Amino acid sequence: MLTVSDVDLQRCIDSKWPRESSVVLRYRNAFTFGETEEEDSRFKALLDETSIKEGARIFPLLSYKGIEIHLLDETSLMQTKTLKSIDGCVSIAKCKLKGYDKLIFESGGNTGTALTEYGVRAGLETFFFLPEENISLLNGRTFSTRNAHLISVKRPGMVKPAAESFTKFYGWKHIPETPWRYEASRFRGMLILEHILERGSYDWIVQTISAAFGPIGIYWALSRFGAHLPGLPRFLGIQQEANCPMYRAWKSESKTINPIALDSTAHLLTKVMYDFKPHTYGTFQDFVKVLEATGGDLATLNQDEFYRFVERKFDGETILDALKKHGLEIELRVEEKTGLMALAGAFKEIDSGTIAKGTKILCCLTSGVTENAGAPKPEFRVEQLEGMVEAYEAQFSRRNGHGR
Repeated sequence: MLTVSDVDLQRCIDSKWPRESSVVLRYRNAFTFGETEEEDSRFKALLDETSIKEGARIFPLLSYKGIEIHLLDETSLMQTKTLKSIDGCVSIAKCKLKGYDKLIFESGGNTGTALTEYGVRAGLETFFFLPEENISLLNGRTFSTRNAHLISVKRPGMVKPAAESFTKFYGWKHIPETPWRYEASRFRGMLILEHILERGSYDWIVQTISAAFGPIGIYWALSRFGAHLPGLPRFLGIQQEANCPMYRAWKSESKTINPIALDSTAHLLTKVMYDFKPHTYGTFQDFVKVLEATGGDLATLNQDEFYRFVERKFDGETILDALKKHGLEIELRVEEKTGLMALAGAFKEIDSGTIAKGTKILCCLTSGVTENAGAPKPEFRVEQLEGMVEAYEAQFSRRNGHGR
């Protein structure tokens, strides 16, 4: 359990660690982890061991229609080039604390990559399940070691059941737990809060969302440590139109989420956000509280709107040109679109009048910069759930020494 330490915020910040190096190590002393001082100290020591690079920065990007747009860059300075590096660091420290040595997880790409990279570096064995259509998004270097097992699944809807079947059969730990995801996002909230205290607040924070771990964690930190602020920035969440269960539930004022059937990720704007059942994480009610507390809203974006935005000129340059000036190299053929979706959605809502002239907004660029060393080759392919574990066991258990 993570609770707030009863100390001044500035004294919590470990200035030895610049924000550009690790937001985890910079802000870890702002929180108390566990039930005892000994457990807290042990976990923080493990964060020191698992941390690689979880850097981030905030800077003004451009002005548009009288609105000042700032960017939270959570891609270029992260070990795996997405904000999920923070999840990787926190989750693997949790696993080390609890003595887990074999880990099972499913993901559309970003979370699984981070858990693999941080897990293998910490000496753990990882089993990553993902939709086979998403393999091209991965960096082969991450999966080049013996302990990094990559398992592709024929259809997106089979990914979670496949991982659950492996978990039940082998008895290994299925990660990450929802509270871990919240805790990881709280470090992002601390970064935003420190910046606000230095440079002034924002009227809106904009991020692409799926299960909404990010805003829940961010606003937890802002609420706990920013009580003296004049108010919380409003939150604007962006979902892809083809898979937007949170948006539909919010707009219809529903208390529950109705999943959208999804047989393929091919038509999705962002393939990594393939999960059509985000309600399984139990985050929706917590997210609604964020939207209500901040006067926030949700919006959607489709393929045409995204590509029109990428090609659009602002003062004679594209958004990719503007990002390049700040060292953010994102190719025109954008592979991972999740981060840019927040910017595209923000501009869409500015044009619609939702975000008013004279405001100042912070857009979270959670991904976009890529370092592709060629796609990896999965060690096993799941074509059907029936008999899947037995087939894997027959093929690999003796060679890899897995066994039950």
